[in-house]
Parts: sequence; structure tokens; C-alpha cells
Amino acid sequence: MIPEIGLTLLIAASCLSLILSIITIVGIKTDSDYLTSYSKPLIYLIFIALLSSIISLAYSFLTDDFSVAYVANHSNTELAALYKVAAVWGSHEGSMLFWVFAISAWAALIYTKKTAQRGRFHQQMMAILALVILGFSLFLLFTSNPFARLLPEFPIQGRDLNPILQDIGLIIHPPLLFLGYVGLTICFAGAVSALLCGGLTQEYAKHLRPWAIMAWVFLTGGNAFGSWWAYNELGWGGWWFWDPVENASFIPWLVATAMMHSITMTYRRGIFGSTTIFLCILAFSLSLLGSFLVRSGVVQSVHAFASDPTRGMSILVLLILFAGSAMALFASKTSQQTIKVDFTLRSKETLLLLGNLLLVTAALSVLLGTCYPLMFEVLTGSTISVGAPYFNSIFIPIAALIFLLMGFAPLQAWQNTTSSIRSQLLLLALCIAVALVITLVSQPSFNLWLFIGCFSVLWIVTATGLAIKNRSSRNKNHTEEKHSNRRFYAMCIAHVGVALSVLGATYVSNFEQEELLRMGPGQGKTLAGYTFVYEETQAVESSSYTAIQAQIKVLDADEEFVTYIYPQRQTFKSNAMELSAAGIHSSILGDLYISMGQQLKSGDALSDNEYLIRIGYKPFVSWIWIGAIFMMFSGIILVMTPRRATSNATEQVRALQRSEAIQ
Repeated sequence: MIPEIGLTLLIAASCLSLILSIITIVGIKTDSDYLTSYSKPLIYLIFIALLSSIISLAYSFLTDDFSVAYVANHSNTELAALYKVAAVWGSHEGSMLFWVFAISAWAALIYTKKTAQRGRFHQQMMAILALVILGFSLFLLFTSNPFARLLPEFPIQGRDLNPILQDIGLIIHPPLLFLGYVGLTICFAGAVSALLCGGLTQEYAKHLRPWAIMAWVFLTGGNAFGSWWAYNELGWGGWWFWDPVENASFIPWLVATAMMHSITMTYRRGIFGSTTIFLCILAFSLSLLGSFLVRSGVVQSVHAFASDPTRGMSILVLLILFAGSAMALFASKTSQQTIKVDFTLRSKETLLLLGNLLLVTAALSVLLGTCYPLMFEVLTGSTISVGAPYFNSIFIPIAALIFLLMGFAPLQAWQNTTSSIRSQLLLLALCIAVALVITLVSQPSFNLWLFIGCFSVLWIVTATGLAIKNRSSRNKNHTEEKHSNRRFYAMCIAHVGVALSVLGATYVSNFEQEELLRMGPGQGKTLAGYTFVYEETQAVESSSYTAIQAQIKVLDADEEFVTYIYPQRQTFKSNAMELSAAGIHSSILGDLYISMGQQLKSGDALSDNEYLIRIGYKPFVSWIWIGAIFMMFSGIILVMTPRRATSNATEQVRALQRSEAIQ
């Protein structure tokens, strides 16, 4: 009965979305406040219906209702309750339901904000969101029904949740990523609404900016926790593989970063409105394209949600309808517009514009590497793979240019600037020299990637420090300046967070040490100044799996005890699937990483007690995710900082004052 209620509520949400879009569009066309006044109660009803629907699905999981196909395929009576709830979004049908529910939640939240105006901009925005909810709901009902029954015959036991997903990463990573996609949906709706209103004004940008920042925060968290999840769960010891599905979420993040900076320029200076609209549409389109790649089966990945061509084609249709229509509208509305340039080559506007161009270029380069094998196979019938060498050789140089601009941007003023660049160039030369010394001392031969990484970290941190010093020398204490200072320091935290992530990625990529060994009780190995001693093999049993566990003692260079590490080889009871669970000892300076492979049989001329053991030392790897936390924290500060709309004239006066202060 509960699944039927959930399905009925999903159908009701679809109908309400259709009604909301129609009456809002008609109300706008006829200038009827009576019709548009129904937008608020309707979006609340849609939210309540979808919330109740997803609760119904969660209830089916918690009560082990295996007559529901989705529950039978992704749960088991032995599965922990927490993972039963997480399984709601653990695969295709449930994740799409969560996605459409989150869109309705964000749409309802827009109406609860006191600053939300009920003018034409917000009315059109709500109509567009209603159409998106309608499209996603119809997709669920016709191709991906999460409440489909297995009647009259259904299993008494479920197939269980994929063992790889039985991790805290499932609880954190997918919701963050989907909330980021939802934020991009809000920005998409706002951008299209702004187009219909004649363009993105400073006032419209003011309302869109918090949603853009939150979308970026969630996408940052989604990508970072996905990386951390792969590092901890898969047992390969890597934190990023340039996997097609990883790229599917990374590409929208790059464009969302550009979008966030562009919205800031539109809000602060009233410029680049068309660019901001384009980036909003592009980011949303890429999120749908990523979903197509993940769910259509056109790419093979351990991360893929589904492999159903019908579902993939349905998502492709949604992409063409929404993104295609928006791009056509953008082309028709902006083809006759001219861009007024009132800033110099060395201004902050120029640097941010160049940075956005590089971010989009980086995103397109990753997209090309992801999709090229598919295009090659379609055109030639042969298969080809594009791996890390391509992505590193293309992406890293573009990223280095972005990092270079990240150092210069905080040191420049808005609009015209007369500040001396001599000190900045001296600092740049010093960072290059220090990075060169570090590179040559660290490795016997010159390593370009290490040099780029070291220089990027030094340059971002020192340039940010110089910007803070310059800012601190100006003692303006009125309220608006305090808010401006909070925004400035939030930006500095984000830039430092990028530097910390680059530091971790650079050092673990260039100084990681790893060996694959045959080890058994009583055997040891020295690596990176640590001695690893395999003491014994233990049997472990839990409610969902049995495991063989190695107890490995770690000693430092002075033979002092450091820790015990316990890698496991797990066998799940429900499906006999084997999984390697890595044992990790983390510290601020690096991780000791051990994973356990297959048992080596006596036929290999080795003892039955020996196993394949992968031992690794990964310096500064934790800084990758510490940097991501810094970035997320900076975005939260920005969202919580009040903003005031200012006229162009006022901004120009303040820009000149800042330039004089810098000089």
C-alpha cells in the first residue's frame, strides 16, 4: 500500500507541476496577479508530495518490502538501517527521485526567503522550475519508476546493496552532488527568466548569486567526498582516476566556478550579464550530459549508476529540450547586444574574464577526452582509450595559467587601476626561483609537473598574503566595508583552499611510494622509512560479511612503534562478492595505506598463509580534502554575508578610492 501511495504522490507532483507552469505562464501573459498568486501554494504542494513520495520509498526499504523491484535489487534484511536509507539514492531510480525532490525543496525555499521579490523575474523562474520538475517526474514515471512492483511473485530476500556502496561515502557523496546539480538548475531557471526579462541586471544577479555559490559549495563537496570515497573504499590507493563518471561531475564544477565569478562581476559592476547567462545554461546542460553518461551505459565505469539505453535516450531528450531551447533563446536575445568595456587590461575584471575563459577551456578539454572514445567508436567501429596522460598533459598547463591569474586577481582593483605592478612581478620571480630550487633539490632530474605544482602553491599563498596585507592597511570600519572585508577574506580562504589541494595532489603524485608484495605472518618490509611487519591473519565476521584481516605492525626508522593497520579481504554473505577494504593510518604529513589482495595458494610454490599486499606511503594526500573543506567554508561565509545593491556610479567611486589606497 505504501509504494502505491508514493507512486500516487509522484503522479500528483507531476500534475501539480504542469498546472503550476500553465497558470504561471498564463498569469504572466495576461498580467493576472490572481493566477500568479497560486504559485506559492502550488510549489509547496509539489514539495510536500515529493517529500512524502521519497519517504514512502525509504519506508519500503526500512520494512524490507521486496515486492518493490528497486528495494529487492538494492537491499537485504541484513543490511544496516543507515545503509537502507542511503540506498534510496544509491542507484538510478532513487537518485532521480531524490534529484527532483531536491529541486522542489530549493524552489520552495526561494519562496520562504524574505528577499525574494514576487515580480515577473521570479514568476518566470518558478514556471521554468515547474517545467523541469515535470520533465524529471515524467522521466521517472515512464522509464524509471522507483515503486514498480514484482507482483504476484516476489523474492523473500533482496539482492543486497552493492558492497562498494556500503560505505559512509554513499551517505555523503551523492546527496552533495545532486544538491549541486539542483543549484545549477536554479541558476538555469534564473538565467532563462532574465533572458525573457531583457537581460541579467544587477538586481537579478543579486538574487541568483547565493544559489550559484551554494551550487558551487555542494559540487565542491560532492567531488571532494567522491575522491575521498574512492581513495578509501576501492583499495587502489588512488584519489582521482580521470574516470568518465568522475569527469561527469568535475566538468560542471569547473563551469560552475566560472559562473560564480561571472555572477559576482555582474552584481558588482553590472557587466558580463550575457556571459553569466551563458555559463548558467552551460553548467546545467553539462550536469544533464553527465547524467546521460552515467546512466546510459555508453561508458563503462565502476561508478556508473545504470546501463539502460532507453533511460539514456530519455535524459538526452530532456537535455535537448531544456538546454537546446535555452541556447536558442540566448542566441536570439543576445545577437544584437553590444558589450560596453570601461575597464583596463590590468583591472580585476580582465583577470576574472580570462580566468573564466580558461575554466571553460579546461572543462571542454576534459569533456573532449571523456567523449572522444565514444565518437571514435561511432565513426570507425574501433575502440580507443583516453587515460591520465592525455588529461594531465592538457589540463595541468591550463590549470597553471588559472593559478597564475588567481594570484594576480586579489591584488588588482575593480575597473581602472593605477597600482604599481613591480612588487607583484618581483614576488612572481621569487616564487618561480623558490619552486625551481625545490624541484631540483627534490628529484635528480627536472620534473615539469612538480615545478608547476610547487610554483602554483607558492604563488597563490604568497600573493594572497600580500593582498591581505594591502587590505589590512586600509582601516575603514563602516558596516558596508565590514561586509566587503568578509567577502574578501572568504575569497582568500577559497584561494588558500585551492593551494592546499594542489599541494596535496602535487606531493602525492610525485613522491608516493608503493610496492606490491607477497606477505604472510612473520614477514616484513621497509618502505619510506617505515617497517611493516605482518604479524597474523585474523578472521572477522559482521552481520553482512565475513573477512580475512591482516594485522600489520608499523615501526618508524628508530624501530619505535607507530600503529597497527588492519586491511581486510571481505566476502559478502548475500552475493559472495569479494572486496578489498584498505587499512589506512592518516596523519597531517601523509598516509600509510595497505590493501589486501587474493590469498596465494600452494600451487604458486608459496604458503597458503601468504597474500598479495599493497603497501603505500602517500605524502600530504589529506591536504587534497582539507583544501576542499576550506573552499566549502569560504562559500558558506559568502552566502551568509549580507549584500547591498550599489549603483555603477557608486562602484566607480569606490573603485577609484581603492586604487588610490593601493597606490
